[in-house]
Amino acid sequence: MPGQVLDAVQKAKAGAKAYCTNFFPVESKLQSWIDHGELFAEWQDGAVFFFRTDRDFRHFYFCADRAALEQGMMSSTGLKAGAVTTDLVGNNATLNQLLTAFEPAGFRRYTQLQRLARIGCPETGGDAPDAGFAEKADVPAVQGLIENSFDRYGEQLPLPYEIEFAVEYRQVLVVKRNGKLAGLLFFETQGLASSVRFWAVAENFRGQRVGSALMQHYFRTQAAVRRFTLWVDAHNENAIQKYRHYGYAPDGLIDHVLANRMITS
Repeated sequence: MPGQVLDAVQKAKAGAKAYCTNFFPVESKLQSWIDHGELFAEWQDGAVFFFRTDRDFRHFYFCADRAALEQGMMSSTGLKAGAVTTDLVGNNATLNQLLTAFEPAGFRRYTQLQRLARIGCPETGGDAPDAGFAEKADVPAVQGLIENSFDRYGEQLPLPYEIEFAVEYRQVLVVKRNGKLAGLLFFETQGLASSVRFWAVAENFRGQRVGSALMQHYFRTQAAVRRFTLWVDAHNENAIQKYRHYGYAPDGLIDHVLANRMITS
């Protein structure tokens, strides 16, 4: 139950001299992981580790005293059970020392994400008549385009049930042309904040302003939002420039994605 997970987190935090964590799930998402049997915990002295199953690998989360983290990773059975990734989020000044703690446990730097943000909703151009919310029948095509466009190890791709949920709650925009999915924009809005999770155009439809139609429709449907954010591959200059065109800029937060030796790509 989520309450037991949060109790374990508080217990690890209470006994820590130098507390560190990468585990910040909202309760609804935590409940979903539990309901789908994806989450399990491993106790260490002064730490609690969580592992979430994702396709053929696991995400590693920790709540621990710094010293307990280093010791616990060396003896963790979960970290030796297969392919594992973990995310370290912060700024370079705070993460440099923490990064070195993961090397003895077999982790290496896999990729780096950068957070971009903009304040307020921009003025949009004309209508985008072929952009609209995805329907249940679109779920397989949405999943296929996301999986073909993004790295499953580096960018936490949604599972089918997560796509179904997002479609049901009108958080996936699509453009269809000639009966085919030309592009999508997958987002999450909570209150006055909204985050673009995935923005992709199918290869056969690039250069046809599909991406701009999606982004303009996104801003139009989220007119009440005051802060927009997203994560992007820090080395993908083409994507960064496209987001800058819509007013996004780096806010100083980065995500170092680490992978263990079982992930070779």
